[in-house]
Amino acid sequence: MVTPKSNTYITPVEEIEGDLHEGRGRIGTIAGIKWPYFLLLIVVLIVAGYLGALPDEMVSGFAITMLLGGFLWWLGSIIPVIRDYGAPTVFCVVLPAIFAGMNLLPDSLVEVATNFTSGYGFINFYISALIAGSILGMPRKLLISAGARYGVPLLGMVVIVLASIGGLSALVGRGFFDGIFFIAAPIIGGGVGAGAVPMSEMYAAQMGIDSGEALSQIIPAVIIGNICTIIIAGVYNGLGKNGRQLFQGFNGEGNLLRVAGDEANYKMPERSIGGRFNVLIVGVIFAATLYILGQVIGHFVPAIHPYAWTILAAAFIKIFGLLPQTYEDAASGWFSFVAAAWTPALLVGISFAYIDLSAVLALISDPMYLVLVLCTVIIAAIAAGVLGYLVKMYYIESSICVGLGMTDMGGTGDVAVLSAANRFELMPFMQISSRLGGAVVLLILSFLLPFV
Repeated sequence: MVTPKSNTYITPVEEIEGDLHEGRGRIGTIAGIKWPYFLLLIVVLIVAGYLGALPDEMVSGFAITMLLGGFLWWLGSIIPVIRDYGAPTVFCVVLPAIFAGMNLLPDSLVEVATNFTSGYGFINFYISALIAGSILGMPRKLLISAGARYGVPLLGMVVIVLASIGGLSALVGRGFFDGIFFIAAPIIGGGVGAGAVPMSEMYAAQMGIDSGEALSQIIPAVIIGNICTIIIAGVYNGLGKNGRQLFQGFNGEGNLLRVAGDEANYKMPERSIGGRFNVLIVGVIFAATLYILGQVIGHFVPAIHPYAWTILAAAFIKIFGLLPQTYEDAASGWFSFVAAAWTPALLVGISFAYIDLSAVLALISDPMYLVLVLCTVIIAAIAAGVLGYLVKMYYIESSICVGLGMTDMGGTGDVAVLSAANRFELMPFMQISSRLGGAVVLLILSFLLPFV
């Protein structure tokens, strides 16, 4: 957020700089728009909905999801305490489905938002930017270095969590693969937009179920897991207070590695939230074409989902340096723009199109389901800490970066976890977990799905 130049005035430029959806310090501004103007826009939308004058097309879809998403994200970010537990994301994912279920919104508005998200491919639009930008935007040296050391706790943790939760789920009668696909994988998959959404599309394609049905089973695990993750981060903060060491190498007080000199290889570059128009144009071209490449490969090897092929293609291009840095930066800039502009909109669209409230309520009222969610987070934290310790990382920091970094809800979850753990210097490593870890989980699922 840009700091005002005085205590009284914010210039027009400052109003729309920084994170437009952040409400803290911007009570009178919603999504970069002062509330009287924002209210007028909402009124126009509601009136058009009740009159049946909303065109069922992309323009209306953008207006509905961006206005409602902007408001709900702003609302979640201004409420103390719960905003640190992922309230902006939860509000965007849950409240639109409640509004629609209680008939608080015009039917035509809900229908247009639903069609926009699922029928017009807004989800794929977002995911294509996510995959291309997150992988191509990662420094090549970091990708290779992370694979060499960071990959041990990351891959090991993923395998341990999937196997153990699958086994526990089978023991309590829920089924081995049910525990993997609908509890463990969503929690360690990198949040909603980067994990739950592509997972639901993969499940729909491979299992023959509706993607909305899949997402309704996935979302509760992600939300509850995020809350458990933040609580465990707070426990770690308490255990490591004043440099306390339960054993040698337990607490790095914000330092991840017990080996001097390597940490520079794990630095993530600053990611801008926009770019010049020409850069964004080039970025969307590469992101879209890379997505299509995944579809082409998937046509010849349908056993693996096209998303997985897109991820592998992006990683191959990055590792072997097949694109000029300019084009990689363009793809990264496009993803930054998409994530900043349309994440709340995507979540609102998902809520309208896919969330089945009755299915969600049935899951969260099941005590054994809640136990499995908690076990997922605990096992992830312990496994990441132990495996990280074996490759000369500090236990707490490895557990936070790899374990909790993958069980939180992504960007907002990362901030909440590091705030609870009082270790904000670990943010670059949390980003590695979100980007690499989420892609790894999707890849593993794509290989497991044919066996279901």
